[in-house]
Amino acid sequence: MSEMASPQLPGLRKDAARNRHRIMVAARALAREGKSGQLNAVAQAADVGVGTVYRHFPTPEALRDALAAEQFTTLIHQAEQAAQAPDAQSLRAFLRVALAVYLEDDIFAEAATDPNPSTPEMQDLRQQLLAQVGNLLAAVAAEGALHVDAADMMLLLCGIGFAIRHVPDRSDPDLPDRYLNALLDGALTRRT
Repeated sequence: MSEMASPQLPGLRKDAARNRHRIMVAARALAREGKSGQLNAVAQAADVGVGTVYRHFPTPEALRDALAAEQFTTLIHQAEQAAQAPDAQSLRAFLRVALAVYLEDDIFAEAATDPNPSTPEMQDLRQQLLAQVGNLLAAVAAEGALHVDAADMMLLLCGIGFAIRHVPDRSDPDLPDRYLNALLDGALTRRT
C-alpha cells in the first residue's frame, strides 16, 4: 500500500510528478528504516537534486504531511469501497488494511493519533476518514451486527497497533489478525 504510485497532481508536469513520487518513496523507505527524514538525505536516497526536493517540500514537516495525507487518502477510499458491501467481512478487511498501514507507517500513525494536527489539511483528512469509517460502521450496524461508533473503532484500532508495536516478538505474522479478531469479537454482535 505504501509504495503506491502518487496520483498526478493538477499542474504538475509528468517529470515533476515522477520526481515527487520518487521523493515520497525514498522518504517513506528512510522512515521505515528509522533513518533521517532530512531533505538532503531524502534527495540522496531519491537520486534527485536537493533543490528538486525543496521545490516539492519546503520543509521536512511538509514532506511528512504529504506522506501522511497519501495514506489518509488511501484509507478513505478503502473505507468508501468497504461501505459498498457492508458486512462483517468488509469491515474486517478494511480494518486489516488500516491496521497494516498503522503498523508499517510511523508517519501516518503519528498523524492519525496526534490530538493537535499539524495543519488544517491533516485535520480535514482525519475528519474525512472518521466520516467514511462512520459510514461503514453505520452500514454494518444497520445489519444489526455492530455496537461501537467510528471514533471508538479508530481508537481501538490504534490501541491494537500500539499493543502490537510493544509485543516482545512482533515478527509473528498472525499477531495482527489475532488482535483484530479479539477486537471484532467484542465489537460485532453475535447472531443467535
